[in-house]
Amino acid sequence: MEVILNNERMDFMNISQTAQKRVIISASLIILMALLTALDSMAIDMYLPGMLDIGKEFNESPGRVQQTLAIFLAGLAIGQGLYGPVLDRYGRKVPLLIGIMIFIVGSVMCALAPTLEWLLAARFIQAIGAAAGLVTPRAIISDTCDLNESAKVFSLLMNAMMLGPIVAPILGGLVLDVSNWRVIFWVIAFVGLISLIWGWKQIPDSLPVEKRMPMNIKNIVITYGSQMTNQKFMCYALSSGFAMSALFLYVSGSSFVYREHFHLSSSNFSYLFALNSAGLVFCGWLSNRLLMKGVSAHQLLVMGMLIHTVAALVLYCLTKFFAVPLIGYTALIAISIASLGLVLGNVTALTMYHGGEQAGAVSAVMGVLQYLLPAVTGYIVSLLIQNASILPLSIGICGFIGFVFLLFCKSEEK
Repeated sequence: MEVILNNERMDFMNISQTAQKRVIISASLIILMALLTALDSMAIDMYLPGMLDIGKEFNESPGRVQQTLAIFLAGLAIGQGLYGPVLDRYGRKVPLLIGIMIFIVGSVMCALAPTLEWLLAARFIQAIGAAAGLVTPRAIISDTCDLNESAKVFSLLMNAMMLGPIVAPILGGLVLDVSNWRVIFWVIAFVGLISLIWGWKQIPDSLPVEKRMPMNIKNIVITYGSQMTNQKFMCYALSSGFAMSALFLYVSGSSFVYREHFHLSSSNFSYLFALNSAGLVFCGWLSNRLLMKGVSAHQLLVMGMLIHTVAALVLYCLTKFFAVPLIGYTALIAISIASLGLVLGNVTALTMYHGGEQAGAVSAVMGVLQYLLPAVTGYIVSLLIQNASILPLSIGICGFIGFVFLLFCKSEEK
């Protein structure tokens, strides 16, 4: 199998050691997979500046509007569980393209929503489609890369993917300056259409026909059962799920904190959100550089999770007893969120590595936990009265639980 990543710009691949790889992981393919993976983050981050406007139009509370994110995450979790056996039976390309088409339909339904209930249903359909863009790239990378290579590719993928949270809220804020929140979903549908055309032209089917698994209830139960009883895999997957919970709690809660508590405009909030996302990208780049210097993925993961948790809990303590100014609040939140750049790529690589050969099912189980846990935690937090201290407290608790799971899955890698 052969892995080539444009060596002039991405010098971390040793071609002589991977000459047997059959699928070429080019720079353009990484960009495409990043775009596919970022469909969900665009569907989340781009409409954040408009959440207050959605609440006002439908006369709903902030907590109720936040449920549009919780149900989206639930759809992502369920969708990934569905795509796992489908990918292992029918290959990588066709299920992905069908998923993107579902995503486009859901996005159009969001734009046309006459009520919040309609919007909630449309967000669920949109998420079922977006789930294909999460499961498939992970499966392709697992098909073609070993642990060290996949950690580097996943870090690059996360870096490219995080352009979505940088660009999306700014674009959403600009759309709101000239139009309304419905246009945001039309733009998302258009990005989905571009992804569909590009994916149809370039996405490889990295799973050979002879390795495809029959899709029946017995095989699905056996496959998923074997993953659920794999202790190391489950510990990494659960840690990943709580890291994602912390990230999405920040995503769903930051709009109300900055716009209601600190009274920022939608545009200023978008710029601030993008700045924090840039910190996440920087730490992802730093993770990749440290991997190249021989630091293990597990060590980087533990370091990132610890920084993330401590920064959030310190901010909670400060907000509980003092009036923290905007700059101090933003600085500690930025440290906490940016440190996830050391976490997300590495925990994904380690989870996939310890899951076994059926990459579609492995990716699905991990994906379910990565988005079911955020959906549950997001719903629970949405029931609370939103204020400046709830956000860092909920983030810190999720980080702490994720860190505890890491203590039970010490990596075997050197």
